[in-house]
Amino acid sequence: MKSRGISFSPDMMKGIESAVSRAAQKGSKDTLVLTGDNALIVSVKNNTVVTVMDRQAMRENVFTNIDSTVVV
Repeated sequence: MKSRGISFSPDMMKGIESAVSRAAQKGSKDTLVLTGDNALIVSVKNNTVVTVMDRQAMRENVFTNIDSTVVV
């Protein structure tokens, strides 16, 4: 996140944590979390952000190896 200059407010972090928790309840292993201007690939099993990108980096990108998507 630091290398891409992306940060989240405490409220947004709570929203992301909630999204990952909901994905876990549905049995997800790797989820795409979409916020207003950012996308995060999260390993639900490890509770770890694998990739984070802003809207510009998302363009023409293909998200693979995910089994769910949660919009925050």
